[in-house]
Amino acid sequence: MPKNRPSQQKRNQAKYAEFVKSRRERELRQHQAAEAIADNDTLNFEAKIDRLARFRGWFSAETPILDQYLQDELSLAETVDILGKPIDDAYSTADFGRQYFEQERCAKAQRQFHSPEKALELWGPEEDYPEPQEEWDPSKSTEQQLWDLWFSILHAAKRIPFADETQQVKLVDLVKAFKARRNPPPPEPMTVPLKRSWIWESDTLWTDLAVLGISVSETFNDVCGCGAGWLWPEQRACENLFAFMARLTTSGIDLSRIGYSCVVALERTPSPGPQSFPEPPTLEILGYEVTCAALWTIIAGKQVYGQYPDTRDERD
Repeated sequence: MPKNRPSQQKRNQAKYAEFVKSRRERELRQHQAAEAIADNDTLNFEAKIDRLARFRGWFSAETPILDQYLQDELSLAETVDILGKPIDDAYSTADFGRQYFEQERCAKAQRQFHSPEKALELWGPEEDYPEPQEEWDPSKSTEQQLWDLWFSILHAAKRIPFADETQQVKLVDLVKAFKARRNPPPPEPMTVPLKRSWIWESDTLWTDLAVLGISVSETFNDVCGCGAGWLWPEQRACENLFAFMARLTTSGIDLSRIGYSCVVALERTPSPGPQSFPEPPTLEILGYEVTCAALWTIIAGKQVYGQYPDTRDERD
């Protein structure tokens, strides 16, 4: 081995330095592209959020029906029916029969790990459901349509300024209308494997607002410093979203766990998060966190502070 060969430690340091340099260059290009969207004066705020959502890869969905509703081109009842009926149809037919095959295939894989008696108890008797041969569009499945519904509503909330209470409440009313919608009838027959599927295990699809909770959790991954950067439209979008969640909470759809996380963030040292290039000033981070916590406190303070185990009385 040559005496002048660098040590393994130095070679690793050189590789890591090259990796860091490459990553920083990539992050700089991404930041400059996002900044160009934020600074584009030909785009209004809504268009900027749409562009940034596509560029950053946020959890979102198309909103043409919601746009018509928010612009008073569709009534609340019409909007709920247009968006809800395709989901009802898919749910009541087990995705037009496809889920019978999919869930029975899952059951067959699971039965082998149990005794015959236990397998029968857990997964029901074996049934023969042939694999559907027709071409299938996954976006028509019950699960995907629910994801798209809630992602579209949460994305629309990002575009509505938190001070625009009328429009935000209109979006809240839409979610409440879905919760009040009659639950679709379950598929017939309802097989044991299908009943064990998380979409069909409950007969209360709308009453439970199925998939909304996990949609909120996924969207929470797109806040500033995580899936979003720290550009001003991204900060405003997150603040708008938190205000909407707070208004949902006061309407009886409890998302106070999100508000609680915003409030307790003030008890920690401000952090720019993993997606923080270029890193914003600490005061800017703190200002954003204070705004988010203040929105929750003003709109849904009782629900949020009720999460504190040491809350003493109403004055807290």
